Amino acid sequence: MTRPQEIEYRLGGAPAALGGAQDCVFQVHYGRADFVDASTSPARMGIAMQSDGCPVDLVENWYGDSSAEKSTGSILDGQLHYIELGNEILYFGELGRFEDVEASSYQSYNAILDSLQQKGFHTLVRSWNFIPQINHSPDGAIEIYQQFCKGRALAFDARGIDEFQLPAATGIGSYATAITGYLIASKRAGYLHVENPLQSPAYKYPPKFGPKSPSFARGTLHLESDPGRGRGTRFFLSGTASIRGAETMWPGDVRRQLNTLMENIRYLISDENPQLAQQGPAMNLADFDHFKVYFRHAKDYDIIRRLLLEDWQIPAEKLHFMNVDICRSDLLVELEGCINDTGPVEA
Repeated sequence: MTRPQEIEYRLGGAPAALGGAQDCVFQVHYGRADFVDASTSPARMGIAMQSDGCPVDLVENWYGDSSAEKSTGSILDGQLHYIELGNEILYFGELGRFEDVEASSYQSYNAILDSLQQKGFHTLVRSWNFIPQINHSPDGAIEIYQQFCKGRALAFDARGIDEFQLPAATGIGSYATAITGYLIASKRAGYLHVENPLQSPAYKYPPKFGPKSPSFARGTLHLESDPGRGRGTRFFLSGTASIRGAETMWPGDVRRQLNTLMENIRYLISDENPQLAQQGPAMNLADFDHFKVYFRHAKDYDIIRRLLLEDWQIPAEKLHFMNVDICRSDLLVELEGCINDTGPVEA
């Protein structure tokens, strides 16, 4: 049996004075099954992302400061679980149900935000939202993704979360039986939510894309305001697609869509982006630890992989492919990724 591919993220950083030791506190298993097991160490969550045309066996490991006080628990009658580790916290579980997507997504996000406020976590950092039948319009209603976005946005509105507090995020299709995902937040203020001048902020999309715009930033940068800590995740890239302004570019042309989204990423992280010009050394595509590549049609796998390897010089070991639907029906491919601080995790 082949071993799964592995990637990692890091909750904050560990004190250098204590050797920077970090423990794995959470694992996400991308593959055939959706499940949640909060009783194990690390806690585990499965996301059903494997199609018949694209095998997926990927384990995402989340590391945190081994010296920090750790507590765990659940909210919303066990529907959602959390791992609190010093100044960072991670929530995972069910984020919505098909019976009433808008109401259930509102309820889940409202419960998370209520818990965060009670615990004193004021900075949303990154979220992942996996949405089965994401482009489906049940009984002629708006698409499931648009229903989810409305419920999430209403929860943010109710809790006073403004556009400048919206974190990096992914909203992508899955083969799960419910809307699932995970979210991280921090007590630290040292995060910058970044927009891309080539694209309209998602929260300003016009009404034709849904009654409530998607609530996320194009990326989130950890400003590393505490030099005594290291080995955190420096940059979280949101799910990025072939969108300029608010419009989809190159419908039906996967090659041009991929090139446009890669140009979007390259500009977003460069010092040409005014938000990042004064934030330390410029980042580039080679700095990314990994990319998750979501693509709609199995037939497009070969060309997407070849373009990323040959035209964009992304090493094969950094690419992890999943054949799922994307948030707009005319989008064919989407990428997300992260940049971790240099240096191996010490456990």
